[in-house]
Amino acid sequence: MVDTILAGADAMRKAAKYLPQFPKESDADYKYRRENAKFTNIFRDLVEGLASKPFAKELGLVEGKATDQVKTLAEDIDGRGNHLHVFAGNVFFNGIAHAVDWIFVDHTKVPEGATRAQEKAIGARPYWVHIPATRMLAAYTDMIDGEEQFIHIRFREDEIRRSAFGETTVERVRVLNREPVVADGKVIGYAPATFELWEKSAGTNGKAGSWSVVDSGPIAIGIIALVPFLTGRRIAGSWQVLPPMKDCAHLQIEHYQQETNLKYARDMTCFPMLAGNGVTPEIDPTTNQPVVAPVGPKAVLYAPMGQDGQHGEWKFIEISASSLQFLESSIDKTERQLRELGRQPLTAETGNLTVVTTAFAAQKGNSAVQAWAINLKDALEQAWVYTCMWLKDSSEPEVSIHTDFAIEAQAGEELNAVLTLMERHEISREAGLSEMKRRNVLSPEYDAGADLDVILSEIPGDDDDGSAALPRPAA
Repeated sequence: MVDTILAGADAMRKAAKYLPQFPKESDADYKYRRENAKFTNIFRDLVEGLASKPFAKELGLVEGKATDQVKTLAEDIDGRGNHLHVFAGNVFFNGIAHAVDWIFVDHTKVPEGATRAQEKAIGARPYWVHIPATRMLAAYTDMIDGEEQFIHIRFREDEIRRSAFGETTVERVRVLNREPVVADGKVIGYAPATFELWEKSAGTNGKAGSWSVVDSGPIAIGIIALVPFLTGRRIAGSWQVLPPMKDCAHLQIEHYQQETNLKYARDMTCFPMLAGNGVTPEIDPTTNQPVVAPVGPKAVLYAPMGQDGQHGEWKFIEISASSLQFLESSIDKTERQLRELGRQPLTAETGNLTVVTTAFAAQKGNSAVQAWAINLKDALEQAWVYTCMWLKDSSEPEVSIHTDFAIEAQAGEELNAVLTLMERHEISREAGLSEMKRRNVLSPEYDAGADLDVILSEIPGDDDDGSAALPRPAA
């Protein structure tokens, strides 16, 4: 459902189950209504808004905690040209939308017994693989050496292949496994990790294709280097996760149905209908059906006198707008509920909200995203642990991620407070400028020391005017 919503209007219109057919509605009318359905993607807007907050500032590695080879990998972490910041942003977005997302730390396949020089010559390196939740088929863990480790993983790894006849999608599944070591009927440990790549062949003569192993082998570091990123809560004893945005997704479907119903009702009632009371319709002799009455500014309609001395009349019937207004108000109410569930500041109708209500809604969203951002930081650092295992690097890289966005809710008031403290000399110029950088009033590249030199150069007078005694703020 989430994937369909995120894909937009075209995908929603194709998915008939999200816009059910009315009882006794003809197939033609239902097809027309579904193909012209209205869809406002509030859910995606909410997820985009939540997912963008920690990435207002560049995510990166803490200085002094990473070696040069780790820094080089961060510039292209997945071997596809994506910086760590971009890769993490995709993981965070999908983690919010689907409650869980996965990072697999893999390594370029090298010939058995290859030397370091040979690995370097072929460009062998560790790289991160993003595995969306919808591709993960199975995940099993057990306690090994006092910590939870993965012992079996299966995920889809489909491949698109070109040929002279076009493009075909080949179904593939990668299996990562650690066989249990059993003694006296009890599991006492697990063997080093191995992998298998299964591929489904094309079927022939109407029969389904069969699955076979096309690649296999050991995993050099001996473990399954898979890292989960969670925004939902795990169901005990499994890797099933309760999605935090599930209610939003269901309410988005309700909003879609309401919008479509309103649009269809408007289409059916926005034009007045012409009624002929006491008028005998003219019959077309070729079809034996009533002739369609002309309607328009240049049309003249007649209502001849009947044998009883009474004449008919033509008049327009217009539908009352009260039902449409009710539908529209229901849509507005659903949209407000959806945005509240999305933990976003309710800016659509700020005139109806107090400052306290708006700030509280913003703080709810900020607190949730802050918790998720900390989870992301932990997941990325664990991925770096596995990366360093591949590199045989003893460093312990730390990730720096922006989590200080809660200050945005009351930025104006807090900025005034900072300025007041500076005027009263209760905090230093350096502390005040630091707070300004923190709130994005000044750019992260602002150099307070260099700026002070410019300020002093603009002061007229001799060099011995005492300016040398002014404090020198840190950059």
